[in-house]
Amino acid sequence: MMIYLFFLNLNSIMKHFYQRLLISALLLICAILANAEEIDGIAYTLDDDTKTASVKKEYAGYYSGDVIIPETITYDNVTYTVTSIGDGAFNECKKITSVVIPNSVTSIGGYAFNRCEGLTSINIPNSVTSIGENAFWGCFRLTSIDIPNSVSFIGRNAFNYCYGLTSITIPNSITSIETGTFEDCSGLTSITIPNSITSIGVLAFHNCFGLTSITIPSSVTSIGGSVFSDCSGLTSIIVEKGNPVYDSRDNCNAIVKTQTNTLIVGCKNTIIPNSVTSIADAAFWGCTELTSITIPSSVTSIDVCAFRRCEELASITIPYSVTSIGKDAFVLCNGLTSMAVEDNNPTYDSREDCNAIIETQTNKLVAGCKNTIIPNSVTSIGDDAFWSCTGLSSIDIPSSVTSIGEDAFYDCTGLTSIYIPSSVTSIEYGAFQGCTRLNSIYCNISNPACINESAFYNIFPTVYVPVGTKEAYESRGFRNFSGTFVEMNMTGIEETTMMQTAKPTEYYNLQGQRINKPERGVVIVKYSDGTSRKVMMK
Repeated sequence: MMIYLFFLNLNSIMKHFYQRLLISALLLICAILANAEEIDGIAYTLDDDTKTASVKKEYAGYYSGDVIIPETITYDNVTYTVTSIGDGAFNECKKITSVVIPNSVTSIGGYAFNRCEGLTSINIPNSVTSIGENAFWGCFRLTSIDIPNSVSFIGRNAFNYCYGLTSITIPNSITSIETGTFEDCSGLTSITIPNSITSIGVLAFHNCFGLTSITIPSSVTSIGGSVFSDCSGLTSIIVEKGNPVYDSRDNCNAIVKTQTNTLIVGCKNTIIPNSVTSIADAAFWGCTELTSITIPSSVTSIDVCAFRRCEELASITIPYSVTSIGKDAFVLCNGLTSMAVEDNNPTYDSREDCNAIIETQTNKLVAGCKNTIIPNSVTSIGDDAFWSCTGLSSIDIPSSVTSIGEDAFYDCTGLTSIYIPSSVTSIEYGAFQGCTRLNSIYCNISNPACINESAFYNIFPTVYVPVGTKEAYESRGFRNFSGTFVEMNMTGIEETTMMQTAKPTEYYNLQGQRINKPERGVVIVKYSDGTSRKVMMK
């Protein structure tokens, strides 16, 4: 009986506890709802203790037209001062055209006007001290904005993608330009960085291709990576004298980190000084109008993406001093016709005038161009080696090659056919992804298990495979691949181009029918000496 009474009492206690918890939750919800009110078409969160109000976030598109935020509002006979625009308050309100912010507001929250694509004007009063991250992201119709001296903090990506802005003045009250603050502001033609700034974050001015000149004041002691990448319009880069961390020695039109002699930012007019020992990550990324550059023999390393997307760069010579080249250092340099490594380089070479960079010890081709001829001694084609080499119309992969790296021929849209020899035992992810004109692949690999399932992603060619392997290829399950597999006898196939075929007399297709003109792909060629061979024409 005592045990029963104990459990009965416990059950009563727990029931009473949950009832009180439910009542407390309901009271809390009611309190929240009571403090979130809409007055004259604007929603607010009210603080009864401080008698202040913050413009509240509503659903996307809630506000439209001209929005006038009052300095004070009255609700239930209580007057509240509007002191902030809350996080996401006008987020994705694409039909807003203008906003008037009262002098009582001290902060603009993160994402406050994010993607307000119709916003053409806004006035930030002197009362505002902070602007949150992504506050004006995607407000591309804003042509100008005045940031008052009262503002001491601007969050990351605050004006990202405001490509309608043509000029902006950063007040002396700001000490740091955060990550991506003005990224993709492609309409900016000028900007003044004040002496109050001590740091500039990663990608702060990325893709501001309208900028023609930039001056880094002596106060700046920290500059993030890719800060001016894709700023293709830059012709002048100057670091003020007296800067303790950076310099523009020898009028080089670049930013050099003084202590390490590392060039961190360059432009189309850069002349690399003989004292520079390293070219940093993304230093020339997106210098699309850079036509030539001389790398002095003082340089020992070229880092990741250093010359990425230098589309007009026609030739590059790697001095014997360079012993380290980072991944994608020359990717998307579609204008490259000549790549050479100086003799006596201990790490890299361009053997047989191949117009490529080869890692000597491993025989890996790490970077190629549209004129590359892969030497017979190369055993692997590295990751991204020909990434987006759109001018590459044909390439012979010799039988010395055993592996083709990730994205090796990614987006090589000029390729129409290719022969993969039986020596290849590994084809990695995305190796031929995006080669949209690649209509014929002659793949002499008997076991498709060595081919990554995404190697042929987003292409639709006819893939010729060895006799007896079609079923294995079809069951491999290549991702987003709508091509077809056709079996053929690969024995005796030679690789060549139409220009390289010696003394042919007759041409036949694989069905034995004579053809007047050699076609791209595998054909049978009869020669003047009476011999005949299968040849892949490119």
